[in-house]
Amino acid sequence: MFEIFIVLALLVGLFLVAQKYFVKQEDTRSYHYKVKGPILSSAQTAFYNALKEAVGEHGVILTKVNMANVVTPQKTSNKKQWFIANNVIAKSYFDFVICDPRTMQPRVVIEYDNGQKLDKGKVERQKLIMQVCKSANIPLIGASVKLSYQVSKIRRLLAAHIDLIEPEKEVRFCKRCGSPMTIKTATQGDFKGRRFFTCSRQPLCQYTENYNVVFDDEE
Repeated sequence: MFEIFIVLALLVGLFLVAQKYFVKQEDTRSYHYKVKGPILSSAQTAFYNALKEAVGEHGVILTKVNMANVVTPQKTSNKKQWFIANNVIAKSYFDFVICDPRTMQPRVVIEYDNGQKLDKGKVERQKLIMQVCKSANIPLIGASVKLSYQVSKIRRLLAAHIDLIEPEKEVRFCKRCGSPMTIKTATQGDFKGRRFFTCSRQPLCQYTENYNVVFDDEE
C-alpha cells in the first residue's frame, strides 16, 4: 500500500514539473493571427447606422460589450454564489450599450433580434439579459431588423430614457444597401408633386420608397 502511495506521489510530481516547464512554454509561444471579418453583420451594421443617427452627439454606442464590463453581482457573504453569478455574466454580452458621452456611464441596453428562429441558447440568453437589466436598473430596449429603417421610432424609444434626445424629422436607410435615404419630389408622371425616399447612392442603388409608407408598430 505504501509503495502505491509513493508511485502516485511521483506521478503527481512529474505532472507538476511537466506542466511548469512544457505547458508554460506552449502558452508563451508566438502565434500569427488574422482578422475574422466585420465585427457586425450587414443587418447589424444597418441598425448601428440608424442607431447612430438617432443618438447623435448625446451618447456613445458600444457593440458586443461583455456583461461583466457593465454590471457586477452585488456583494454577498456567500463567495461561491458571487463567483457563480459573475461567471454567468462573464460568458455573455450586450448587443449594444449606449453610454453618456461625458462619463461613459451606461444609459440604455439594446438587444438586437436578428429574426432567426429561437433555440434554447437564444432563449436562455434573452432571459439572462432581462434579469440582469431589471436587477441593475438599466433600461432595456428590444430592437428588430425593421427598426434599421425607422430612425424616428428609435429616437422616440431612446428619448424616454435619455433626456437630451428629442424626436425629430423622419430619417430612413435603404433596405438594399443600408445607406441614408433622401427625400425628393416627383416632377413628372402620375405621381407628380408627391414626395418619396430615394437611396443617396443613386445611380449605384436605385431603391426608392413611398414617403407615406407606414410600418406596423411593435410592442
